[in-house]
Amino acid sequence: MNEKMTAIMAARLATKNRRKTMRCQVFRVKVDRSKLSPPVLKHLNKLFNEAKWFYNYIISQKDIASVSTTIKTVPVKTPEAIEYRDFEYLSSQMKQGIKERIFNNIKALSAIKKKNASTKKKKIRIGRLKFRSFVDSIPLNQHKITYTISEDRKYIKLQRLKHRLKVVGLEQIPLDSEIASAVLVRKCGDFYFHIVTYNSNYKPVPPDLYIGIDFGCETQLTLRNGIKIEFEVPVDIKIKRLDRKIMKNNRKKSKNKWKDQRKRRKAYNYLKNKKTDIRNKVVSVLTSNYKCVIVQDESIKAWQAGGHGKKINHSAIGGVISDLKQKSHTPVVVDKFFPSTQLCPQCGKKNKLEQSERVYNCSCGYSADRDVKSALMIEREGRRMIQAPTDRRDEPKDREATARVYACLKSIRGIRVSLSG
Repeated sequence: MNEKMTAIMAARLATKNRRKTMRCQVFRVKVDRSKLSPPVLKHLNKLFNEAKWFYNYIISQKDIASVSTTIKTVPVKTPEAIEYRDFEYLSSQMKQGIKERIFNNIKALSAIKKKNASTKKKKIRIGRLKFRSFVDSIPLNQHKITYTISEDRKYIKLQRLKHRLKVVGLEQIPLDSEIASAVLVRKCGDFYFHIVTYNSNYKPVPPDLYIGIDFGCETQLTLRNGIKIEFEVPVDIKIKRLDRKIMKNNRKKSKNKWKDQRKRRKAYNYLKNKKTDIRNKVVSVLTSNYKCVIVQDESIKAWQAGGHGKKINHSAIGGVISDLKQKSHTPVVVDKFFPSTQLCPQCGKKNKLEQSERVYNCSCGYSADRDVKSALMIEREGRRMIQAPTDRRDEPKDREATARVYACLKSIRGIRVSLSG
């Protein structure tokens, strides 16, 4: 037995060391609900119910470590009395994943408490793990045991479920990826698999070019080369009507109200996914075509206080700024107090502009689009910060990159792209 445990620990250590040099990615695939039969749908819903029973049972125990993952019956508190219910769908491996998750949550709470005790700032009240009325995610820690991906990459076989689940999105996982754990998620009535993969840590280096970007409420992104990107995903009028309908229904346990709330969650989730898709595609185009991305540290809260809250919410501009700072090969952040709007690039004079003035005019004779000029000043300041030449000597490469970026952005649905000047 000791030799077997030693071999298992050695294999785990070898896997951990190998994955240190690999890139971890999480892919989300959706279960095709139209292909789910009533028995399969019942199986999935009961699976999440049993996960809730097991989670609450662990929380109720004084010694969590002593809870066995092979138990077949747990006590469940109901309004009438305590009932004992059997596990029919939740496997031992899934129970083990839930137990490990609880341990990780306790460790995280303990770390927050220690940090809270050592700081002199306002104390944050930290409690303990609470009982849940629902659980919407189940960890699947072992590929080919708790879940298995078919060779044609169209189906996923779940442990203890006889029928395979038809899924959409497995083709996005590279063939040479090492598939690890996954999480089965229930959201807005649909089911998803969040699959963790490990790939070779190769990341292509973009061309050695610089780009300055100015952010705004009217035009979300303006590049130094004159490309303007505008996108908004406003709340549909049908969702507003649904909001009013839910507000008028005062019955807490109304079945129709619960259905309307579920519809609303699904509608808002669709809008969120649409904004995330646009954000990811725009950021990918910029980071793959420019090695150095120079942005200004904008104050989103100040924009919201200035009456632009709806536009910021509909465009998710804050997420774009955050992604560019994190995902760029060489991100450069200019101080937010740098007067990029006021400075003249020709004579260096400061000229104050009203918000309605969209063209920058200087007494030296310089005139240009306000946003394009701001992006130019941001790029110059960023080049100065990293001690790069401020004069652009890569004009042919820059023109090729501009044409390539413009064509890629034009192909993205949901955004408006224009070229100034």
